[in-house]
Amino acid sequence: MKKLLLITIILFSIHSFAQEGGIVLSQENANEKGITPIWPKCDRSRQTPAQCFDNKLRNHIIQNFEYPELALNEGLSGTVTVEFIINKKGKVEVIEVTGAHRYLQREAIRIVRAIPKMEPGKWGNKPIAVAYAVPITFRKPN
Repeated sequence: MKKLLLITIILFSIHSFAQEGGIVLSQENANEKGITPIWPKCDRSRQTPAQCFDNKLRNHIIQNFEYPELALNEGLSGTVTVEFIINKKGKVEVIEVTGAHRYLQREAIRIVRAIPKMEPGKWGNKPIAVAYAVPITFRKPN
């Protein structure tokens, strides 16, 4: 059941890291060095890769959001935070999911796993994994 009952989506990046060598970078440093995965068609955008990534991710969540029927029937709501990486091959890997009920967690995981494959972030010429966290808020209809 497709519903736009998602009231708030707050998108933020936790940190970026290189898988080899365990180097940890702040998001600001990662963005300055161009270590943002490139979402499909963002390479043709007038926005920075980080801005385009954020906008595309926000739109992806809104377009793919479905309030789980079981959660609606039970009156469940809350915020689920999904931590994931865009790995060195440009694919999404869910790392951790916290918050709310498991029905809502499953929906948040489904949405994140549906993120398309993209060009991975690069440090120099080497692809690296970039970590993100996105909270998704589920609110019951009035």
